[in-house]
Amino acid sequence: MQSVNIFRVTKDKAVRYVTFGTWALIVVVFAGAWWAVLAEPFILIPCVVMALVTLSVLGVLFYYYAISPRCIEVTADGIVLHRVRGRKLFPYVDIAEAAVWRGRPSSMLRYFGSGAFCGYIGWFSGGGLGSHFEYVGSYSDAFYIRLHSGRTYLLSCEDSEKVVKHIESALAA
Repeated sequence: MQSVNIFRVTKDKAVRYVTFGTWALIVVVFAGAWWAVLAEPFILIPCVVMALVTLSVLGVLFYYYAISPRCIEVTADGIVLHRVRGRKLFPYVDIAEAAVWRGRPSSMLRYFGSGAFCGYIGWFSGGGLGSHFEYVGSYSDAFYIRLHSGRTYLLSCEDSEKVVKHIESALAA
């Protein structure tokens, strides 16, 4: 499997600001909460509750970080979305349609996922795509692929027009 091109997923300003702001807020809030719990004489229940809440919040944040998109690789067999942890392959034989996305982010409704923390990741609806899954760093670089199964994915990377042209030429072959 020869690699043709790798396209980096760029993050827009909103993603960078929300990611940094979320981490800063988490540190401030949890530092204050832990200080309040530990400043009093030791009581087991508040410590256990704080530990569970802290681990739950950090688990969710690290999950979205782990599945955030890093780059898209165009290969001879398909499109590979490289995430921080793992990758997702979209073989050309499974792709029915691909195009640059010209919708408006304001028309999106998020069902489940991250609305700018480490990217726009999760189940969304709207934008002319219906219900779809997103791995987007910047909506200005977005393109979609619709699979034969009916699933739609909104992805982004720099030079997305080139990626879409490559997918279209692979589908025509």
